[in-house]
Amino acid sequence: MKLIYALSTGVFLIFFLNGQLFAQQPTRQDTLKELIRRIDILTEELEKTKLGEVAAAKYESRYGMGPAASRIYQLAKNGISIAGYGEMIYENFSTEQDNGSPSGKANSFDFLRHVTYLGFRFNDWLLFNAEIEFEHAKTASGSPGSVSIEFGYIEAQLSPAFNIRAGMVLPPLGIINELHEPPTYHGVLRPETEQRIIPTTWRANGFGILGESSKGLAYKLFVTESLNAAQFSSNGIRGGRQNGAKAIAEDLGISGRLNYTGILGLDFGVSFFLGNTGQTLVDSSGKNIDVSLKLFSLHLIFARKGLELRGLYAQSHISDITALNSALGLSGTGSVGEAQHGFYVTAAYDILPLIARSSTHYLAPFIQYEKFDTQQEVPAGFSRNPVRERTNLTLGLTYKPHPNVALKMDYINRDNEANTNVDQFNLAMTYLF
Repeated sequence: MKLIYALSTGVFLIFFLNGQLFAQQPTRQDTLKELIRRIDILTEELEKTKLGEVAAAKYESRYGMGPAASRIYQLAKNGISIAGYGEMIYENFSTEQDNGSPSGKANSFDFLRHVTYLGFRFNDWLLFNAEIEFEHAKTASGSPGSVSIEFGYIEAQLSPAFNIRAGMVLPPLGIINELHEPPTYHGVLRPETEQRIIPTTWRANGFGILGESSKGLAYKLFVTESLNAAQFSSNGIRGGRQNGAKAIAEDLGISGRLNYTGILGLDFGVSFFLGNTGQTLVDSSGKNIDVSLKLFSLHLIFARKGLELRGLYAQSHISDITALNSALGLSGTGSVGEAQHGFYVTAAYDILPLIARSSTHYLAPFIQYEKFDTQQEVPAGFSRNPVRERTNLTLGLTYKPHPNVALKMDYINRDNEANTNVDQFNLAMTYLF
């Protein structure tokens, strides 16, 4: 009503004064212009008040989450936040494996995912944040799609240095598990090290604490359900995610992270997970199998003046593999790895300022080198499968007509020790809001 009243009054005054002063001296014309200017300012201020937080949307990462996932943290008052991201990808596979055999892979076009973030701030210290994911476009019977909650938590913001989070959370390992919105990283596909060694996207039910200091230090520490080793394989621990869905909680795990961002453009951190993963597994004598998992990760991101560098190293050690293999009926080269490791490094540079200095767009060629092995070590009596030791070299281009929209293309040269990998060319349309 205030907005309507102000506009009505302004229009009346403009017409009235215009009729009275049009033929008068220039000083009266100046007065009229000033009056119009003030009405415009008043209208703008009233619209900002009406739109509230929406009028000043910010896309900044908070507590390690992606810019869209952090929208709830931008609300200064009670209310709802809505954000999201998505990606559509095209994969074109080589018709042959590296050894010349037919690849057997069909090219595909997939609206891989659309995610909606819903948040609600109850007051100045208590909030709710959730990520709801739709995968593969369609969820009808017989279709490949699915709908799931990626996270959903209540957070008590007691102080910048100490907050409490409970619900379905993301164990804070590596880079991509928390910062997985596609416009925030290069490459059409996520690095495989952060799928096989760190089983991204990894979510679990639990609770924990987090905080940050003015000196650039931040920490997280969570207790959650552990992984389920009954779904481990020679290809890694990814299948062991329980995703908070009627999760077996005979074994719990603890995950943590320490980050430093005190230098402009730098994000350096270490993260870990510790916990038994045997859950309900027993050996032939009925004794519980612990299958203790120790997972460690080290990462670095540096971005300044168009240059972006990323690097990550992850390794894990798993106990009781002989007993686990027996319980799962694995033999020969099918053993779960006692030790697994992987790393990747990425370099990108925005060349558009060199071509069109006034442009606000972004165009960055990038290169990524990745090497990982899910069977770095296997127990006596088993042998390593050369297929599990892999190297990926990716060359690509990221174009952003807007900071929240990224169009990507790349070519991945894949190699493994068995010479059976398949190279591929990829395109992607990605966004966040």
